[in-house]
Amino acid sequence: MLRLHRLRHHAVGRHVLAPCSALTRNACAHGTFTARQLSTSSARLAQVKFAHWIDKETGKLDTAKLETKWKTRWAEAKPPVRKPLTAAEIDRLFYVLVMFPYPSGVLHMGHVRVYTISDVLTRFHRMRGKHVVSPMGWDAFGLPAENAAIERSIAPAQWTQQNIATMKDQLSRILTDFDWDRELATCDPAYYKWTQHIFLQLFKNDMVYRKDAVVNWDPIDQTVLANEQVDKDGRSWRSGAVVEQRKLKQWFARITRYAQDLLDDLNALNWPDHVKSMQANWIGRSEGAEFEFALDPPIPDAQSKAISVFTSRADTLFGVSYLAIAPDHWLVSADHLPAEHANHVLKRAQEMLSGSSGGGDRSQRTKDGVFTGLYVAHPLDSARRVPVYVADYVLSDYGTGAVMGVPAHDVRDHEFCQINSVPVHISVVEPETSEFAEESKSELPVFTGQGVLRRIPENGIYGGMRSADARTTIVAAAAAIGSGKSVVNYRLRDWLLSRQRFWGAPVPIIHCASCGAVPVPESDLPVELPKNIELSGRGGSPLARATEWLNCKCPSCSGPATRDTDTLDTFVDSSWYFLRYTDAHNTQRPFDAMAASSMMPVDIYIGGVEHAILHLLYSRFISKFLWKTRAYGTAAVEHDSTVRSEVKEAIARRETRGARNGEPFTRLLTQGMVHGLTYKDPSSGRFLRSDEVQTEKGNVPRVIRTGETPTMSFEKMSKSKYNGVDPGATVDAYGADATRLHVLYLAPPQDVLEWDTQSIVGMQRWILRLGRLVDTACASSARESIVCALNTRNKWSKEARETYRHTHVAIQHATESLEASFSLNTAISALIKLSNYLATVKDCEHPTFGFGLVCLVKMVAPMAPSIGEELWEILIQSKCLHNLGLVDTPNSRVFAQSWPVLDASALKDVSATVVVQINGKVRFKLEDMVPDQYQSELVQIASTMPQAQKWMFDTTGQPKHIVKVIHVPNKLINIIVK
Repeated sequence: MLRLHRLRHHAVGRHVLAPCSALTRNACAHGTFTARQLSTSSARLAQVKFAHWIDKETGKLDTAKLETKWKTRWAEAKPPVRKPLTAAEIDRLFYVLVMFPYPSGVLHMGHVRVYTISDVLTRFHRMRGKHVVSPMGWDAFGLPAENAAIERSIAPAQWTQQNIATMKDQLSRILTDFDWDRELATCDPAYYKWTQHIFLQLFKNDMVYRKDAVVNWDPIDQTVLANEQVDKDGRSWRSGAVVEQRKLKQWFARITRYAQDLLDDLNALNWPDHVKSMQANWIGRSEGAEFEFALDPPIPDAQSKAISVFTSRADTLFGVSYLAIAPDHWLVSADHLPAEHANHVLKRAQEMLSGSSGGGDRSQRTKDGVFTGLYVAHPLDSARRVPVYVADYVLSDYGTGAVMGVPAHDVRDHEFCQINSVPVHISVVEPETSEFAEESKSELPVFTGQGVLRRIPENGIYGGMRSADARTTIVAAAAAIGSGKSVVNYRLRDWLLSRQRFWGAPVPIIHCASCGAVPVPESDLPVELPKNIELSGRGGSPLARATEWLNCKCPSCSGPATRDTDTLDTFVDSSWYFLRYTDAHNTQRPFDAMAASSMMPVDIYIGGVEHAILHLLYSRFISKFLWKTRAYGTAAVEHDSTVRSEVKEAIARRETRGARNGEPFTRLLTQGMVHGLTYKDPSSGRFLRSDEVQTEKGNVPRVIRTGETPTMSFEKMSKSKYNGVDPGATVDAYGADATRLHVLYLAPPQDVLEWDTQSIVGMQRWILRLGRLVDTACASSARESIVCALNTRNKWSKEARETYRHTHVAIQHATESLEASFSLNTAISALIKLSNYLATVKDCEHPTFGFGLVCLVKMVAPMAPSIGEELWEILIQSKCLHNLGLVDTPNSRVFAQSWPVLDASALKDVSATVVVQINGKVRFKLEDMVPDQYQSELVQIASTMPQAQKWMFDTTGQPKHIVKVIHVPNKLINIIVK
């Protein structure tokens, strides 16, 4: 028997009464409910029908009034009083986090999709009895706000706050339910005070440092440009000047120290495989060797006597034809270059850095180079000299800023040699088989695979070795003479934190001529941005011009000093906001260790796949750093005598069952983009506005001006493509519930969603059908409670049994979709099927009908909140729920109810249709059979059917001999007779 029970919900202080209340047991005894039993402590509320919300003339639902009613009710609810979590609450805690938005002021359909997904999961898990945390905030710093402020001549803070207010209202319009008492904005000094604090903790632990780094410099506007402000031709987006590459002092975080941890801990995360692969590839672990190529001849007073080079192919060391160094390598200097080469090399190197050589992104230019006039000695053959080139494809901040060129075994190196007339050394590795050798010759100009070192003089004693063996032996030989060693290298670079912008958190460092870089005292945080500063986007960092703010005293020696004029990368702001949510109003520290330890890690993180690399990587780094330094986690509270032992045990359980080692996000759901229907002129390819296209009968679009059929496609929504959809207008026209259902139903969350406004009417019609079902249930009262009915389940009619089965099939599919697969479209499909079936039920007074409808309304509610609330209220104000024994208070809300519990025994088919074959040929069917009958029983039943007389009996009426029976349970029986 299905066990229904009382569920207490600690997160919201509400409970749901099971059907086994005294009222229900009394009713079971008498077979029905008396008027006295149906009465409540107050007068019976007047019966309300869903039909009252439908306009009689248009037949449309008054969504605006209905949504306003429930938004008002929700707003009246008092926010919960935040207290330290108990052990039981920690065990039930479920942290739903959605990536917080940049407050642009406009909610687009991508926002609607991701926040609807988040809201559905939040409501679902609350109904499942979880203590759900679902906060919201604003990623409010950054260049877009600064540029918008410049264009509108207003302060970035004013612009940002206006947009936050607008978007918060827009989020309310799509019926989201966030923990607004945890709200934060990264531009709030109360928040970035602690961003600066975390920077100082990194500084204290030697995890940040300052060095020269290349930036994009606009020589006309005299300002630093972000990469996205430089066009494909290397010119400034504003001034049109050719962008130069300059070196400025910049702050970096030593994320590379965590490279192996970040790589190893990916395996334990419940993330999409492609996201984990993207992270692993970005970290880019490679095992190889670092060789020292000594300068030949040595350069007096040089910072090094050799050029260090990393390679993962030590087996090709004897095939090196040249070394390539970055244009800003320390050797590219008039002090180190031969006089006859210096001027030309310096000029060409500057062209490479500025982008005027080849144009576009440097990473795409792989063949530009110049000979430096320098030579180095081979690490294992000092008599062999190797020329040194400056190459555009080498980056100073990647590896050692130098690579070895092996043109016989690398395509890029081969092309570089051809363009720059570098003598190509012979091949030193060959394929192991002749078959592979022929294949490699036909496909590539060089052999890039693993193989065998050729037996040639250049390879010496290593000739004949396989590549893997040769690598080990060659590195060992180089290590023995001090010219090489085995190393593990990472593609990951240290994190550049500095931005030469205004609208960001100022770097909390003071520069003193005597003391150097001195951290701002904690008591002086936050270092706030200056007020009333003029922004122009020109002339370097705006903070450098705020002299009153800039000039200060050194905290160490009290001498004259200046503040750092850089602001922090906005990725720093978003790298720890999920921790601040756990204790959003703490004025003494970023968060209380107990609060954060009780809630971390996040159970599910929802956001766009475009953030799959940098944001997630930086968040993992900062979270791990704070965890390792015991800002939160089990170790942070284990010696705290104010924390009860059972709470410590609950924290330990939470930490071990989720992501470990300071990983912030246990599970990741990356939603796909929303694409809009796009029209193009078939002749010119020009994007067409909607008012330039007319849809004729049969939904055939025509270009109004020419009468031609436009080219149609679904593409990323963009103003320039005129394919954007205004969520506000959609909600006004169709209602928030229908909009939410539509955006969930069109595609699985992980897939691209092709938005089609026309088909949203299907969801409107479904909502109306749900209303009619509820009105039907209210008009016909159930004869007994569902608990009483379950006691006589064996006496149910076929329809009742089928209704109960359909209900639990829907419960199974919806629960699995919301809890495991996140195929929310599948969940809606299951609910539509259940509603369609319930509409065909004839005996609406049987409790299985009412039970199915109650379960349906509960499961619809997270996806369509105001509809779910209204349908539940109608049910609760009628006799329906009372007679079913499913509620004990007349004013209980749907979100105070428990999610329907699956009864697995109900999933079996009520009846089966068995195909009967005689000697392999279909002869007839057995309809409405009891499922799972034995083979012998089916043979007996089949033999009694009139159709069997011809095939299973002879002309005298005697049964034929049964040779064999093939039985597929509940589907087929094949009787072989002779």
